[in-house]
Amino acid sequence: MPIRTVFVPLSDAAGTAATLGTAFALAKSFNAHVDALHLRSDPTDSISDFVGETVSPALMEEVMEAAERRSAGIAKRTRKAFDDAVAKARVDLVTRPSVQGKASAAYQEETGLNDYWIETRGRVCDLIVVKRPRNSTDVIARSIAETALMATGRPVLLAPQSAPPRLGVSVAIAWNGSIEASKAVAAAMPFLMRAKNVTAISVVEDGGGDHNLAGLVQYLRWHGVRAKANAVKHRGGDIGKAVAAAASRAKADLLVMGAYTHSRLREMILGGVTDYVLRSGRTAVLLAH
Repeated sequence: MPIRTVFVPLSDAAGTAATLGTAFALAKSFNAHVDALHLRSDPTDSISDFVGETVSPALMEEVMEAAERRSAGIAKRTRKAFDDAVAKARVDLVTRPSVQGKASAAYQEETGLNDYWIETRGRVCDLIVVKRPRNSTDVIARSIAETALMATGRPVLLAPQSAPPRLGVSVAIAWNGSIEASKAVAAAMPFLMRAKNVTAISVVEDGGGDHNLAGLVQYLRWHGVRAKANAVKHRGGDIGKAVAAAASRAKADLLVMGAYTHSRLREMILGGVTDYVLRSGRTAVLLAH
């Protein structure tokens, strides 16, 4: 299915330029519509820490007013970042589906209930573009990425640190034979069919196989995609690093992979390829669960 609608949930202005720049690069390549949604914080959440405490009504009101000012300031900066990105990309602002066959964008705000809005809006789009968490303490960005991955059934693209002029010229596929990896390949087909170079990477551990890498390459060939097979020998250490290094050697600007092939709790505790990708690397990553 072609990419026609791209959903971009935004929590604040930090990293918005790269996230929206990536989304608009995709929109211009596929003549798609970017639906940006600012998830504005709810000022009432600021008083949750005072539940059960004896606090004067005056203090509660002061806390609420401060939270509202902060929320309004973030909303203003986020909208400006969106307007700047629209001006730079030179795309039209529209509110209804267009038959003109060119990139467009729209902007909205919703207050509170972040998971609800990500789930309901994310399930009616072709692709979700999210900001890559800056570090392990970037809780909101990670929460948005994980909710998009686990609760929408749609592919999620982690934006690179700097928006590329084009995306998908050289694509690497992290293949482990899992259902999630298979879904990621299917979701990435619009990119794969346009790419100049495609490299299918399988990390082969001691005593293990290459997860039918040849079968993947043949499948892609039936779709007109000529992919190079790269079975990477791995002797301990972080598989995520091995995948990232192989993608870097292939000069990939987009990495395609399945997300959370083990349980999310297990990966959060023990680490894993998905966890490594969420917090590391500079390449755009297309994920599917």
